[in-house]
Amino acid sequence: MKVTHVKGKFSVITPNGESELLYIDKNNGFIRIYRTFTPERDRESGVAEQLTLAAFSFARKNKLKIKPDCPFIVTFLEKNKKFEKQAIKN
Repeated sequence: MKVTHVKGKFSVITPNGESELLYIDKNNGFIRIYRTFTPERDRESGVAEQLTLAAFSFARKNKLKIKPDCPFIVTFLEKNKKFEKQAIKN
């Protein structure tokens, strides 16, 4: 699965459509993830998790924190405690 990244967006294209993770980076030390979307046929396939892992990797490499304003990311953090240090708690 190939995750592509352009400023503000991580995405994956499958035969079912485009999955995306959207964020805002205002150069203030964190990115705010505000939306994830996966076509219905790709849900539960791990696509959204791959997008999330790519975003966390990007943040780590750029010494940024993540502000989770998307329900999927909040749930991801609850299930994956090892990423909590990278997140700004709401």
